[in-house]
Amino acid sequence: MITQIFSAALFGIEGKLITVEASVVSGLSHFTVVGLPDARIQEARDRVRSAIKQSGFPFPYNFRITINLAPSGVPKEGTGFDLPIALAILHKQLQFKIPEDDAFIGELALDGTLRPVRGIISAARSAYNAGKRTLFVPAGANAEEVCLLPGITVYPVTDLAACAAHLCGTKMIEAQKKQQSPSTAQTDLVDISEIHGNEFAKRALLIAAAGKHHCLLSGPPGVGKTMLAKSFVGLLPEPSQVELLEISEAQSLVGRSVVNERPFRAPHHSAKSSAMLGRWVGRQFRPGELTLAHNGVLFLDELPEFDRDVLEQLRQPLESKTINLARAENSITIPANFILIAAQNPCPCGFTGDSRRECRCTLQQKRLYAKKLSGPLLDRIPIHCEVNQADELYFRANKNLETTTTLREKIVAARRFNANRNKDAQSYLSKEAETLAKNAAHTLKLSARGFMQLISVSQTIADLEQSETISALCISEALQYRNTT
Repeated sequence: MITQIFSAALFGIEGKLITVEASVVSGLSHFTVVGLPDARIQEARDRVRSAIKQSGFPFPYNFRITINLAPSGVPKEGTGFDLPIALAILHKQLQFKIPEDDAFIGELALDGTLRPVRGIISAARSAYNAGKRTLFVPAGANAEEVCLLPGITVYPVTDLAACAAHLCGTKMIEAQKKQQSPSTAQTDLVDISEIHGNEFAKRALLIAAAGKHHCLLSGPPGVGKTMLAKSFVGLLPEPSQVELLEISEAQSLVGRSVVNERPFRAPHHSAKSSAMLGRWVGRQFRPGELTLAHNGVLFLDELPEFDRDVLEQLRQPLESKTINLARAENSITIPANFILIAAQNPCPCGFTGDSRRECRCTLQQKRLYAKKLSGPLLDRIPIHCEVNQADELYFRANKNLETTTTLREKIVAARRFNANRNKDAQSYLSKEAETLAKNAAHTLKLSARGFMQLISVSQTIADLEQSETISALCISEALQYRNTT
């Protein structure tokens, strides 16, 4: 008799339903796994053998055991097949029922306990799409992650013996309860009220958060660029359940558990392309910083210090919100819908425009420094903002500053207002605003992208004011954030 148990595995960033077939027949003791398994799956034989014995079940030594992972033509990787392989072997002696809509995923320890696996959300989604509505997964983080998927009953399995007892009907496992709406308070981030001065920069971040615009902060060292960036993620509205699922799915690909808040990624400027875009490890894909920042914020401090190749590879994701990577075997599209907040010094020494310290850079040094950022990259950042040193008197005079919470309420209201307006922004331009925008585009020699960004930022300003019409004042303010170099 052939036993069939369904499982799922990760291929790239997507999952695929796998059928684990087991043949346990009398004969010379032998245990083999076929179906293009990798070394980790081949090692499952030793893990499964020990787990079965340590769980109190006799291992069928005087039998010929053949495990086939179907479809056989697809290479398999990972340790998530341990649990279904062990259950397929035990099925002959325990004679439990395996429902057609059940799937099993999990790595076994030598004592029979289950360990979490990477990419569980993608694997579970593929099982659901194939018609499986009940999943048995490792208890803890994996079970909490899969619970984010609607329409799936999740059973958190602590060990092999508990799973076998559930299938035999002797001791049932209680289904994992869905989590309540998680709190998104981020205690390690900066409240914008802690930043004194630079109201112009705060206004720029308010507009960037309301309209999901990328922003570049420029200014001397120590003026608060990093603090402003760290406060930005707190301005963003709380993520929806769909966004939380997408965030958790990206984090799950690198082995992190479910997250309840928007990500804030701040890679060092020494990061290479593989760290930013992602890399292949064997046949499995490991997402980079751009994907880990999905539905959140990517902060690039000291922007000109990044390798030019790395910066140029940002151009496509900044517009398409995805990363397209191709290999000989296949190509994949990876989500990368983030808001870029970048920071830079105005020159190599950093003190151009600083009233307190003198810049000692030569004109040639300044030109070479400016050339590190290409025009096409800068053209994709609609908001450019100068950050200046706050006067010492300001720290004593201003005590009642707006907090991150109050500003977030304005941003939520602006996004709600925008969702109800016609998406054809130009139809809401007043005649004065349209004339001013066209004249500015001609004078500043804006590209078509730059012109549309000007209109988009102006629309966000109108949304913050709850105004149906984009006025000339909105265009004027948006022009202050344009890059004119």
